[in-house]
Amino acid sequence: MVDKKKVEKPPYSGYFLTFESGRIKKIAESLYYPGEASESFSAMDWVFERREIAFLSFTPSEYNIDAVVLMERMHGSGGTGKLKMRMWAPIFLAKAVRPDEISDVFPAAERMCTAGTFKRIPSAEWPKVIEAVKRQRPNLADRLDALVKLREEKNRLTGNDAKVLRLTEQRDAIGLTLDIASLDRKTILREAHFEAVQSAKSVLDLLDAEPLHEQDIVRKDQLAFKGLLTDDGMRSARFSGIGAREVRVHVYDKKPLETVLGIDLLIFMADYKSYLLLQYKCMEPKSDGEGKTWSYLVDPQLHKQLNAMDDAVDAIQRLPIPVSASMLDWRMSEEAFYFKFCETTSPDSRDDALISGLTLSHSHLKRFLQLPDSLVKPTGQRVGYANCARYLNNSQFVELAREGWIGCDARGYTLISQVIEEGQRAGRAAMFAVIEGSGAKTAQERRRFVK
Repeated sequence: MVDKKKVEKPPYSGYFLTFESGRIKKIAESLYYPGEASESFSAMDWVFERREIAFLSFTPSEYNIDAVVLMERMHGSGGTGKLKMRMWAPIFLAKAVRPDEISDVFPAAERMCTAGTFKRIPSAEWPKVIEAVKRQRPNLADRLDALVKLREEKNRLTGNDAKVLRLTEQRDAIGLTLDIASLDRKTILREAHFEAVQSAKSVLDLLDAEPLHEQDIVRKDQLAFKGLLTDDGMRSARFSGIGAREVRVHVYDKKPLETVLGIDLLIFMADYKSYLLLQYKCMEPKSDGEGKTWSYLVDPQLHKQLNAMDDAVDAIQRLPIPVSASMLDWRMSEEAFYFKFCETTSPDSRDDALISGLTLSHSHLKRFLQLPDSLVKPTGQRVGYANCARYLNNSQFVELAREGWIGCDARGYTLISQVIEEGQRAGRAAMFAVIEGSGAKTAQERRRFVK
């Protein structure tokens, strides 16, 4: 009988990487600004850690170490069939480390690889080359240590228990509002402290957000959300950007996340004086005749929510339309209710990314559920990639919201609040976000002058 002993995983080791001359120049420029770059690799079957470290050479023929970066696998392949990796958190060496400076521990010419000849540095050699670079460039020692530590940190929410699902929805909700406000979502979400998941009462406990203590601003937001925001059990935070743009988030954490059945995000766009309600639903991987894909099984609770929204929309439409005094009041649709059907797990996505999924307005979802396409035998009605061909992706929803083209005015607020309160009675939790200072470019900013 064969003795099946557990094979120990070898110690981590990274890469010494370069690219063709034209490409490496573009990568270097992107790493300088905006601070990250992406590249495709020719083999899909290489085994990658969630985070990798790579020494980069900007002068391939000289085998110098010019920079050190983190790399992560990106979601999808862009239709090319190639593996896509994102490089970020760069450390630039003002004076490159030459191969002769570390030749006693690192044969640079033998270790250099490209996107087509990927190979790891031997694991026994890896810590030696790290220490050699630190020895030659002692001013970078702390930054290299921090990069090594960052690679080892848990960088995603994992698991499918109720608490993780709710934290994931909250993280996505904040990410969406940051994108709508044109704030730096990637940097804010990338620095989440996932070691605090067990004790977290909301996603705000995982993020480096500025606590919101100014009572006058809190009272201002309470006026915007009228009776839905109270001081009891509310946690508030602010995320600031360029100029006067900011996002203020208010979360109630009186109810344990383990018991919450879903997240409702109510956004107030201060510049447009409009409201958007986004309700989260979890899809699951479901097999059909063509393979496994993501879908949501329609349940009685969804129909209850749709009925409550029907009543609200009917009531809003009976109210007199205010006279428009500004272009900021213009809308393509005054639809305020949206559903985001989310993939519950996405192994290749980073936690600075939004959750992949389908976003549909209340009215379009109603129309879809009346189509034969919505019925998937033998399970019942489903909403998913295989049968719902038209929907808003994250970028499309963000752009419409950012430009103020969707959302209802204050006439509908009372009715929106009724939908939220109904959701709370059904076990859902609400998040409230104020976006102040539009991230949309004005015509003046885009204006081109004729010479």
